[in-house]
Formats: sequence, structure tokens, C-alpha cells
Amino acid sequence: MTSQNNNIPRTKINTKFCLNLGIVYKESIKKMLKTPLPYIALIVSILVCLISFILLPIVTSYGQPIDSYYEKPYWVVITMQGSWVTFALVGALIGETNAIPNEQIYFLSKPLKRSTFLIGKCLSSLTISICIALVSLFILFGVAISEGITWKINIFTREANPFSIFGSYLIILIFASCITTVWRYQTKGGIWLIACFSLVLIYIIIYPMLQTKLSDNDDPLGKIARFWWLLLPIIIFTPLTIIGISVGSYVFMKQEIES
Repeated sequence: MTSQNNNIPRTKINTKFCLNLGIVYKESIKKMLKTPLPYIALIVSILVCLISFILLPIVTSYGQPIDSYYEKPYWVVITMQGSWVTFALVGALIGETNAIPNEQIYFLSKPLKRSTFLIGKCLSSLTISICIALVSLFILFGVAISEGITWKINIFTREANPFSIFGSYLIILIFASCITTVWRYQTKGGIWLIACFSLVLIYIIIYPMLQTKLSDNDDPLGKIARFWWLLLPIIIFTPLTIIGISVGSYVFMKQEIES
């Protein structure tokens, strides 16, 4: 009897948490879709992908078959640089759009925990960011399929496996969208957007400069350099994301909400 009585409140709490989380999540998605920034982020994402995946190969082919571009080692570098920067910008823009300081007064005036509110906000930011990123990936796969190089291009060789590629995509989206969402309630607009975008930009500039063999497909050191180049975003940005969200959430829980 005691164990059954103890389970009843727990079930009610879990149900209430899911319902409140769903309310914050749905309302946040609706409000974001009514603002122009998500659509601007989508347009930017599409333009970057069209330039790096289609226009650049046409311009640099110099009369040669376009598919020869996708067989060259620097295809990995250009593709990943364009994708990482785009996803960092997209995630940060969505997080900035979703976190409205005045909105927390409305939500937190209801019987709603701050943690539930923040989780719902982060999940909604990440959802929109992933949807926009998927458009970019569809363009990438469309090019690969049309050129008949779906599993032959360099980004899918042993030194650049799909786990590293999509893992880096996901962690950058989580890093940019969630950290910007959490910290927007404590800081002025644009600060964390610039910070998240700059950190990703610094990485894609510095690492290739340190690894001169990054685009050398014949040298074993070039393969190792590209392997770590794709894996390091997961290693670097995962702890940064955990620390950034944890500290930001703690500050958010402790701050006073002005009515």
C-alpha cells in the first residue's frame, strides 16, 4: 500500500511536467514561426549550401566535368566549413528569436517550474534548428545522388566517417541554439549569438591552418588530420555545451523575474 501511494504523486508529477513542457514547446514553436528570423535563417542556409555544393563546383571546374570536383580532397574541407558555419549561425539565430525576456513573466506567472520552462524553450529552439539543417543536408544528398557519388565522395571514406560528420552537425546545432536560448535571458541580445558563431568560426579557421596536410588525400597524415578535424567538434563543443547550459540554467533559476 505504501509503495502504491508513493507512486501516485510521482505519476501525477510526471504527467504535469509533460503537459507543461508541451505547452511551452508548442507556444514557442508557434511564436517563432510568426517571426521573420527563422525564415531568414532558412534562406541563408539554402544560399550557403547552393554556393558550396553547386555554384562553387561549377565555377572551379574550368571546363572539366563537375563530378571531378567532388572527387578531390578539398571537397571535405569546403563542405564541412560551409555546413558548420551555417549551422552555428542558424542555431544561434533561432535561439535568439525564441528566448524573449518579457515572455518568461507570462509563463512563470502560471503554475510552471522554471526548469520546465527552460527545457521547453531549448527543445523548441533545437527542433527548428534541426529542421532548417535538414534542408541543407537534403541539398547535399541531392547533389551526391545526381552525381552518382552518394557513398564514394571523400566525406564518406574511412578517415571521414558519417558518425563524425553528423555528430559534429548535431552538437553544433545543440551548442548554438540551446546556449543562446539559455543565456539570452541574462544578457543583451546578440552577445551569445556572436559568441557561439565566433567559436565555431575560429575552429574552422585555425585547425586547417595548423594541419597543412588536411587536403592531401594521398598522404596518411592527411587522412589522420581530416579524421581529427571532423571528430574534434564533438570533443570540444560537447563539454562547452554542458558547461554553458548548466551554468546558464543555474543563473536563470536564481535570478529574480521582474513583473
